[in-house]
Amino acid sequence: MAEQKQGSGRRILQSGAWLFLPKTTSAVLSLIYLAVSTQSLGAAEFGKFMLIFSFAQTISSFTSFQTWQILIRYGTTLVHTKSDRKLAELTWFCLILDIIGALLAFLVAMVGAWALAYNQGWSDSEAIAVVGFTTLLVLSARSTPTGLLRINDRFGDAAIPDMLVPIIRLIGTGILVLTQPTAWGFLAVWLLSEMVPTIWVWVNVLRRLKLPLRLSSMPTLHGFQESFPGITKFALWSNMGSSFKLTSQQVVAVVVGFSVGAAAAGFFRLGYQLGQVFARVGDAISMAIFTEYARVAHTVDAKDASNLLSRMIKVSGVAAVLVLAIVGFAGKPALIWIFGAEFVAAYPLVLILGTATAVQFATLGLEPALLTAGKAGRVMLCSLAGAIVVVLMMIWLMPIYAEVGAAFAMLGAAAVNAALLVISYRQKIVAPKTADAA
Repeated sequence: MAEQKQGSGRRILQSGAWLFLPKTTSAVLSLIYLAVSTQSLGAAEFGKFMLIFSFAQTISSFTSFQTWQILIRYGTTLVHTKSDRKLAELTWFCLILDIIGALLAFLVAMVGAWALAYNQGWSDSEAIAVVGFTTLLVLSARSTPTGLLRINDRFGDAAIPDMLVPIIRLIGTGILVLTQPTAWGFLAVWLLSEMVPTIWVWVNVLRRLKLPLRLSSMPTLHGFQESFPGITKFALWSNMGSSFKLTSQQVVAVVVGFSVGAAAAGFFRLGYQLGQVFARVGDAISMAIFTEYARVAHTVDAKDASNLLSRMIKVSGVAAVLVLAIVGFAGKPALIWIFGAEFVAAYPLVLILGTATAVQFATLGLEPALLTAGKAGRVMLCSLAGAIVVVLMMIWLMPIYAEVGAAFAMLGAAAVNAALLVISYRQKIVAPKTADAA
């Protein structure tokens, strides 16, 4: 058992290192290109850029399925048993979900883009451009190929696309600064930075994994459900859970833009992005835990999986304290030094949203455990509760505190979501094990 614990810990460190590298690279480079974009665009134009990008990300979060979770939940065993045909069927299921998500994104963007353009006084051509940008952003999702690489322990290959994103953005930002920087120029660079890595990762998947992805291998819906019991329910619950969680994070900047203005949305998004410097590291750890926890739970011993998760929760708690300390002591000086005195008004947002990130850090191991145990519905309810808290607190606080009130709403949602994840973990995982032991 000790060998198993050591092996699991080593695999998390190895896979986490591959995930940590691009996330850290992205975090560092994002500070550079955000600093350049804020300085070159100014508060108003930067706000427009961030408002459109937040709008597209909101729709993407709402309509995209988290197919990488489906692949890890149902595909981990298939890789170990070398069931390539079954894995190809599962991949087809995920691809169909990706196409459905893109179609939904197009329909929602058609309505939302014109409402946004009318609110901000933009032209019809800009509204059409927002629709196109949103749809292409959804099609650039890398969830399915990334999931395939992770369950095959190819974390290095899965990490390269995430490293390409900030590099392309940094190069594109440099080109724009040397020419004529505009909000739409930055949006074009951001879109290119998503599309190029997506093409690269699919080429890599098809070349290395050699899955039999022929149309003849695509089963019917009834065949999917027979081969993978509960997969439709899991896909819907996990999508709803991630949608509520991600949408509630992204939509706040859009609401701030609608009610306060594009410049305020830019300040809010800047504060959110600085908090995401730490959140990206947390995502890397969480993904590594999910993959290894699923492997141990399905192929070894449930007790080993529980011990593994307990150790990871302790580590994440310490990391959360470190995040709070860094944001509290270094947030304001870093904001002034990197972005300039014009953006010092974003410091309260950095402080509040950084605290929200620390709260998420403290419980980042619980959601993977619940998903692996097939409790996607409970994760969805936790995320729904957080989304409801965001809405209620924004209605209450934004008329008084504007974008600062919106930041407090996100902190409240993070706290509620974390508390419910702890309760769910104790009810659905700890309590049944205690009863079995008794």
